[in-house]
Amino acid sequence: MNEYLRSTLIRLCKQPRSFEFISKNLSGLDPVEAMQLLRELETNGELVCINEMWCIKEVSANATLALYPMESERKIQKYMGYFDFLKTPHPLDFEWRNSSVSLQRLLGKVQKLVAPNDRLLFLGMPTLFATAIEKDLSNKIRLIERNSPIIAGLKKINTDPARFQTVEADIFTLNPDTVTGNYCVVMDPPWYTPHFFQFMWLAAKTVSIGGIVAISAPPINTRPNIIDERIDWFTFCRKLGLCIETLEPQQLQYAMPFFEFNALRAAGIKNILPFWRKGDLLIFRKVEEVSIDRPEHTLIQSEWAEREYNTTRIRVKISTEKETSNTDNFEFEPLVKGDILPTVSSRDERRKNVNVWTSGNRIFKCTNPQEIIRTIDNIVRDNDLSEVQMQIKIWLDLITELETAEFNEYLEWIYYEMERQTD
Repeated sequence: MNEYLRSTLIRLCKQPRSFEFISKNLSGLDPVEAMQLLRELETNGELVCINEMWCIKEVSANATLALYPMESERKIQKYMGYFDFLKTPHPLDFEWRNSSVSLQRLLGKVQKLVAPNDRLLFLGMPTLFATAIEKDLSNKIRLIERNSPIIAGLKKINTDPARFQTVEADIFTLNPDTVTGNYCVVMDPPWYTPHFFQFMWLAAKTVSIGGIVAISAPPINTRPNIIDERIDWFTFCRKLGLCIETLEPQQLQYAMPFFEFNALRAAGIKNILPFWRKGDLLIFRKVEEVSIDRPEHTLIQSEWAEREYNTTRIRVKISTEKETSNTDNFEFEPLVKGDILPTVSSRDERRKNVNVWTSGNRIFKCTNPQEIIRTIDNIVRDNDLSEVQMQIKIWLDLITELETAEFNEYLEWIYYEMERQTD
C-alpha cells in the first residue's frame, strides 16, 4: 500500500469517520480504491469498522464508540460557535443559537451594508458579537445582554473593550438614550409578538435616520396565525418610522438545542437535520423620526429558581401558595410517558402542570418542589441530608446520569451530521 495513502487514512480515522467523510477528504481518490485500502487496513488490524464508522483500533476499545472523546466541546464549535462560554440551553428560555455558518453569513451581510466608521448595536446576540471580535471588525460595536455569565465569558475573548463594548441591561427596561447614535442595529429576539415589539421599539429609538435594523423573523409555517402576526409586526414597524427594505427567506439557521433533541426523540422523530430551523432575515430602513410610547409590558417576577447539578440545569417553580410544612411529604407525579415532554411548543397544555423542569426537557410535578433546591444547596455545602433529601439525591443522580449520556449522544449526532454534509 502507498505509505502516503496509509498515513492519510490513519490520520482521518483517529476519530470515527463515515465512508462519506473519508472519501470526500481523499483528494479525488476513486471510492472503490478507497474502500479497498480501508479493508486492507482492517485486515492488518490497524482500523476497525463498527456501525459503518471507521476508526483506529485504539479508539474502538471504547465500547460506546464516542465520536470525539475528551474533545467534544472543542470539535462541536466548528458548527456551533462559542460553545464554551454558553450554558446548555434550558427549554424555558426558548433559546435557539445561530450556527457558525449563520453567524458568518449575517456578519458578512452587515459588513456590506455599513461603513468602517459606523456604530453598530447588537441586541442580545452574544455569539454574533463574539464573531465580530474574532473577525476584528473596525466598527465600534455595543452589545446589550442581561446574562452576567455570558458577559463574563465575552470579556475573556475581548481584546479591545473600547471598541467592543458590553452593556449589561434588560432590553425591556433599558433607557434608549444611553445607547443612541447607531447606524445599524442587529437583533434576534424570541419569535413572539411582545418580544418583537419591545426589541423593535428600542431599535427604532437608537438607530439614526437613514440607518438600518436587521432582525430574524419566523418563517410562514412556524405556527398557526404567524402570517397575521407578521402583518401586525410590519404595521408596528411602519408606526416606528421603519420601512422594510428586504426580506430574505430562511437565511439564518439555528442549531437544534439539546432539549429539542430529546423532545423529538421522545416524539419518535429521529431522521431530521440539526439545522432544520431557519429564520427569515428582514432589513428595515429608518425613514423618519417618530415618537411613540414604549409598548406596555408587565414585568413578571420569575416563578422559577434554578440550580445546576452535575451539568444538568434544573428549574423549580416557586409556588405562590403556602408551602406545606411537612417536609416528609415529597412525591413525584409523572406527567408524560418517559418523563420527557415530546414537544417544544409553548402552546402545549401539559406545561401548565410542571413545577420541575430539566435542561433535557424532562418535566415533573411534585409536592414541595423547593425541597429539591434545598437538597442541591446542602449537597454543594457538604451539609448533612435528611432522609427525604437522600431520596431526592438518588433521583437527581439518576436524572443527571441519563441526561449526561443523552447530551453526549446529542453532540455526536450534531458533529456526525454536519461532517457528513460539509461541502
